[in-house]
Amino acid sequence: MSDSLWIFGYGSLVWRPAFPHRDRCSAYIEGFARRFWQGSTDHRGLPSLPGRVVTLLPDAAMPELEPSYAPSRCWGTAYEVPVDDPDGVLAGLDHRERGGYDRVELDVFLSELGGSGARRRVRGLVYIAGPTNPNYLGPAPIEAIASQVAGAVGPSGANPEYVFELAASLRAMGADDAHVFDLASAVQARVGEAARSANS
Repeated sequence: MSDSLWIFGYGSLVWRPAFPHRDRCSAYIEGFARRFWQGSTDHRGLPSLPGRVVTLLPDAAMPELEPSYAPSRCWGTAYEVPVDDPDGVLAGLDHRERGGYDRVELDVFLSELGGSGARRRVRGLVYIAGPTNPNYLGPAPIEAIASQVAGAVGPSGANPEYVFELAASLRAMGADDAHVFDLASAVQARVGEAARSANS
């Protein structure tokens, strides 16, 4: 039996795990696309003004939603958690991801282990908010998502910060995610416009 479990983060867990872990590395999963299609009413927005955060959609569903979709790897961060107190770690994560996310076990491909660049596959836990959860908002044009994100703030902070932190973290690991990067650019433009209007 393994003496650890792996958690794969593809949203805020990429840069802010907030749980004890003994190792972390860049990692990816296959067969899923990351999209800002999940509403956030408890972290990056409010029930009266939801923000948008990421969830994962299976590749099989994407061509119907985005006809030009081409499958790619979804990069994030994998955390190795000692199994001394897995229930404590998972209880904390379950609370954090309570806004519509369920635990799913998937193959996670680890990279940069020990700085060697070696890769191996492990089974890891991933939190995914499916289309049937009550906070699911679904697809929308990037400009519409950016407009919603730019004006949303919740108990965990401003929604734009979430987008910028995720984009910066993915760039730092050399990952490519056009959806995230396009949204970050669109949100930055919105935030800049709002700042200029406030100062005029």
